[in-house]
Amino acid sequence: MFEKLKKGFRRINDLVRSRKVDLDYLDEQDLSRFSEQDMILESEHQIQKYLPEVLGQALARTWIDKRFLDAFYNYPVEVLERGGVYLPDSVSVEFKKEKNERPKVIVFENKKNSKKRKLLELKLVMVAEQ
Repeated sequence: MFEKLKKGFRRINDLVRSRKVDLDYLDEQDLSRFSEQDMILESEHQIQKYLPEVLGQALARTWIDKRFLDAFYNYPVEVLERGGVYLPDSVSVEFKKEKNERPKVIVFENKKNSKKRKLLELKLVMVAEQ
């Protein structure tokens, strides 16, 4: 019985190896986009509704992509714009990564002649369950 299984696995393995996988289509994809269409967020309501999902994607990517982490750390608004997400000029985004803490993103509304007002703060937390 073990030999039959072994032969079956060999045949499957040979089939998989003989197929050449064409990944050229990946070069045509824009993998930095957060959505299929541009998102122009103009109001606080739109920011509260749509931006958490986008920032969640960005935070998750910072965990696995060092180049994205560096870019998002230094230029969060520009990275969002390159990904098709546009915010009002009165909104700023800060990415923080303290030494022993999880990365987080804070979104502020900047009003003239007043303090920044926090609109959102997101921290990605992964939970392992059994």
